[in-house]
Amino acid sequence: MAISFAGRVLASLAVLALTTPIAALADDHRDGWRRDQWRNQHKVQKRINQNQRKAYKKYSQDHWNTHWGNNWNDQRSWYSYNMRNRMNARRADDRQRQLEAQMRAQYLSYNNNNYNGAYGWNQYSDPNFLNYVHGRNPSLLNSIRSVVGF
Repeated sequence: MAISFAGRVLASLAVLALTTPIAALADDHRDGWRRDQWRNQHKVQKRINQNQRKAYKKYSQDHWNTHWGNNWNDQRSWYSYNMRNRMNARRADDRQRQLEAQMRAQYLSYNNNNYNGAYGWNQYSDPNFLNYVHGRNPSLLNSIRSVVGF
């Protein structure tokens, strides 16, 4: 009863071929969602995106606070930097005429009614004039801020 070597190899391959799918059939697939690589990688990517958004938001808030801040000196430089560009870009005619009339009156009183030059946002962005308006009529600066949108 000698079984040849080839017979043994064929018998072991037959047993292996029959038992291999049994292990796969034994899995009930109830926790397959935990092993889903795409889903897990998607969650990781989602966390990465959230962290990047949070970091950018923190950076922009810190940039605002360090560059413009909440004190008047920083805000004054911000006004003088942005007023000219923003006011020239946005033209709300009636409201702008009212603001220009108020700014003209403030500029005249700033110069002791001795000014005959041109009026415009280039003259109004002078830091000393902005200090003067901030001390005398801060509501005017607030209304300009609301119209301009900063």
